[in-house]
Formats: sequence, C-alpha cells, structure tokens
Amino acid sequence: MNYLVKVLIIPLVLLAIGFVACTSAALDFEDMEWVLESYGETGNTQLVIEGSEITATFDSATHGVNGSAGCNHYFGDYEADNSELSISSVGSTEMACMEPEGVMEQEQQYLHLLILAESYETDDGQLRITCSDGSVLVFIKD
Repeated sequence: MNYLVKVLIIPLVLLAIGFVACTSAALDFEDMEWVLESYGETGNTQLVIEGSEITATFDSATHGVNGSAGCNHYFGDYEADNSELSISSVGSTEMACMEPEGVMEQEQQYLHLLILAESYETDDGQLRITCSDGSVLVFIKD
C-alpha cells in the first residue's frame, strides 16, 4: 500500500509544483517600477526633462501598465511574449502642468511612443522598449 501511495502522490505533487511555477512566473520587467531615462529616435534620444519623472509599472497579475507620464497618471493594458510587447487601451488623467517647461509635450510624446511598443529587452537594470517607428524608451529600475 505504501508503494501505491508513492506512485500516485509523487507525480501529482510534481505536476502541481510545475503548474504553479508556470503560471506564476513573472517576466523580468514585471512587478517593479521603472523610471524613464531617455526616449526618442535610436541614436538620437533625449533625456527626460529635469524636474519631471515618467514611470511605468507592468502588473503581471492584471496585465496592466500604469504610472506617471510626467504630469498625469496613465494606465493601459499590455501583452508580452518572449521579447515581443504590445501596449493598448492607454488612457490618462487630464490635468495641465505648466512646469517644468515642456512637460506636457514630453508627456504627449511618451504616451504616443508607449502605444507603438513592439519589443523589449532588459539588461543590467535597464528596460529598453523598441517602438514600431524605430524609436526607443529607455528605463532604469527605481
């Protein structure tokens, strides 16, 4: 009887462990806050305006992305598979910020590039999102 229990129970336990490991594994950019460092055309990126902060948090449980766009809070949905990334249904609050100068234009550019996301890579505490128009968003871990 002891042998029968081992034969039946051990495979079930291993199957359960495998299922939990597969369903709960977050990708290497999820469930942490990222701060945008630079954005724009590859080879010609610009730094985020001093005195503003743009952030992104990718929630693995809801597949939602949210953060600060520099002035307003934004939110959206994302899908990621291997190195592919797509972001959709992006919305934001609608406050106006006058300072620092250029923050509203920067915010519009960021939100535009976010919905053009096509792929991502992480390396040494950096998240790099490449957009369909060839632009990049470069984040660092907060």
